[in-house]
Amino acid sequence: MARLRPGTALARAQAELSVLNQQYRDQNPKMPDADSAIAIQAEPLRDLVVSEVRGKALFLSGAVGLVLLIACGNVATLLLSRALSRRKEIAVRTALGASRNLLIRQLLVESLMLAAVAGVAGLGLGWGEIEALRKWGNSQLPQGIPVNMNAHVLLFTAAVSLVTGLVFGSFPAFQLSRVDMNSTLQDEGRGVSASHTRARLKGLLVVGQVALSLVLLISAGLLLRSFSTLSNVDPGFDPRNVLTMNISLPSTKYAKPDQPIAFFDELVRRVSALPGVRGAAISAALPLRWIRITPLLPEGQPEVPLPERPFIDIEAVSPEWFHTMRVPVRAGRGFTPADDAHAPKVVIANETFVRRFWPHENPIGKHVTVGRGPEPAQVIGMAADIKNQGLAKDTQAQLYLPFPQLPWGDMNLLVRTAVPPESMTQTIRAQVASLDPDQPVVGIQTVDDLMDNSRAQARFTTALLTSFSLSALLLAIIGIYGVLAYSVAQRRRELGVRFALGARRSDILRLVVSQGFNLARIGTGIGLASGLLVTRLMSGMVYKIRVWDPATFVAAPLFLLFTVLLASYLPARRAANLHPAEALKEA
Repeated sequence: MARLRPGTALARAQAELSVLNQQYRDQNPKMPDADSAIAIQAEPLRDLVVSEVRGKALFLSGAVGLVLLIACGNVATLLLSRALSRRKEIAVRTALGASRNLLIRQLLVESLMLAAVAGVAGLGLGWGEIEALRKWGNSQLPQGIPVNMNAHVLLFTAAVSLVTGLVFGSFPAFQLSRVDMNSTLQDEGRGVSASHTRARLKGLLVVGQVALSLVLLISAGLLLRSFSTLSNVDPGFDPRNVLTMNISLPSTKYAKPDQPIAFFDELVRRVSALPGVRGAAISAALPLRWIRITPLLPEGQPEVPLPERPFIDIEAVSPEWFHTMRVPVRAGRGFTPADDAHAPKVVIANETFVRRFWPHENPIGKHVTVGRGPEPAQVIGMAADIKNQGLAKDTQAQLYLPFPQLPWGDMNLLVRTAVPPESMTQTIRAQVASLDPDQPVVGIQTVDDLMDNSRAQARFTTALLTSFSLSALLLAIIGIYGVLAYSVAQRRRELGVRFALGARRSDILRLVVSQGFNLARIGTGIGLASGLLVTRLMSGMVYKIRVWDPATFVAAPLFLLFTVLLASYLPARRAANLHPAEALKEA
């Protein structure tokens, strides 16, 4: 890691690194990493930190944009409805000499004032959300990069408020500015053509809201299905009631290889003897993670130089590890205390390793050259696969080595308990202190917590997108309800005539509900087509399901249409309860 001097471009740093790399090759020609194919690549730390979340952040930002569009569509619909109540006011202003441009400016100023107030309220809510995010979702944010309110956020909010106020305020402004002064002042009617135009515009807004809502529902459904699948993944070990903690022995105090071996052997013996402990072991890596890779040459593979050999995960464990983590040994045997530093080199391969290098062969008794070791290690067992790269990734080929044959001062203690694991923390700390009072113990957590943390980002993204989609659905329902309620109010005379001519209550119910259902049906068709395109962007966000998952693409539209029917029923029932005489009198 290096900080560039002020004014230094990354390209210049890259050029200097290339020179240093070439100098290293010239000075160390026999080293395996002095290969001309190996390059040093400079990369900004910010890009490295956000690389895993950039795609998800952009996708969630797109979802926020869709919710904003749906909300703006609702506002435009409400403004159109409100504009009708001001037709006489606008007609009077026109009669007194107000030009159309002046009326449009007045209406746009009103819309911008609403947008400005909403923008200020949004900033306040956003500040509260950021504080909540820091408290409950900080672990899912890129570390080292502050997330806070700044000038960029303020400018962006102001720009969004301005644009939405202008764009969505222009619909009612242009509609209302074209009012027919004579017919309005004479109160001879609302203008059939204008009424139909407004109805079509509102219908288009509702169709767009339904379509956008369905896209979000499908996306949220895919993530929910993916998270459900991820939650049911078998890690290959039993995570229940296992406590982990990291113990890193200082190399100055434990300089000789036999010193960390003696420390951890004694620690495992003491912890295993504690009441409430069912098993204890040590490992270099925590469950679901890898920490070391090395080039290997399995028996039967072509003899190639060290740099050309495949790199494989290796894990140093104590003999009790397989029993403590309940990882079955499918063939051969596990490690024993006899597999110490003076014994012949031995390894245990996982099933993926065996399938990769010795398919359809018995691995027991075969040999593997590990790293630079001149003496090949014998395979004494085959262990069941576990998730060694995280829950969402496929198991990689892996070799287990006995800890005394690959000693290291930085190890993890794993303790399976018969009681709540957290209750054993102080007791285990005391055992470490009894061996070395100066030795710290850090990273105390259960394996269940590790499993939960492995799913945390998927859960976080799913929760956010689900909340966005439900918000969008609620807004779409409000939009449909508003359009139908307005339609019923506008058609009171027509409905009264229908009742007078013998229409039944069920006929009126069906008439109004079908109006809302037809709008939703068109929006659903557009939303399905859009969802097929949008979900392609989610290929890297879902686990073990297709982005065109049939269950999601069937369930989401059905759920949406069902909620639309419920939203349509309320104005339909109001229309069905209309008294014909009162409606005809009002007309």
